[in-house]
Amino acid sequence: MVGGSLVGFGRGFVAPFGAIVGLLRTPRAWPFALVPALMFVLIDVALVLCLKDRASELILKLWGLFFDVSGVSDSALKAVNAASILVLALLGMIVASVLSPVLSAPALERIVGITERELRAPARLPLGFFAELWCGLCAMSFSMALTMPVLVALFVLGLVVPPLAIITTPLKLLIGALGIAWGLFDYPLTLRGVGALQRFAFVRRHFSAVLGFGVAFTLVFWLPCFGILMLPVGVAAATRLYWEIERAG
Repeated sequence: MVGGSLVGFGRGFVAPFGAIVGLLRTPRAWPFALVPALMFVLIDVALVLCLKDRASELILKLWGLFFDVSGVSDSALKAVNAASILVLALLGMIVASVLSPVLSAPALERIVGITERELRAPARLPLGFFAELWCGLCAMSFSMALTMPVLVALFVLGLVVPPLAIITTPLKLLIGALGIAWGLFDYPLTLRGVGALQRFAFVRRHFSAVLGFGVAFTLVFWLPCFGILMLPVGVAAATRLYWEIERAG
């Protein structure tokens, strides 16, 4: 019990706001909270710098299949370069969205540790660098493996039978929220050695709180790049909510 009431949907929904306040009051966590955004920018910029010349050549070759490129003006070449940079930047954002959470896992583990010490949670054994990277990979891949097949199936069903959109759309939102919550809870739970079966049991027992938590982050994760910026907040919020639930039990 917390404040005389069970930890439910509302408490899960407001957990991110408490995590934001907690991070703002903890300066030693700020450098780690910046890592996902920095990783995102570095990956995107590196991809553009490494591939922009090849991308321009590829665009010119494709253009040459249909038009004469022997007399291409300087302004046209500049337009091709600009187009190639724009395409690469967009592709880089997609690649960075996948890689930056994994590469930021050691920093996110530090945020979990700082939050746990603030909450005076029981001590745990630290993980090595590669184990932390593995933790980040598992958090992302397992969440996608659980949700993506169902989301794709619901999307196809909505296209084949359009009237079912009234059912498939809420289901997609529900599954997406649970997938985000699972991925964020994965950080504190994996670091505690909680296995997949135990995590399923945790979600089933505390479904309302987990769903509220996932819905809160779904509202911001759909914004381009905002999910990366909010990732440290999500990890801290998942840690806080997990220990609140455990102590309420």
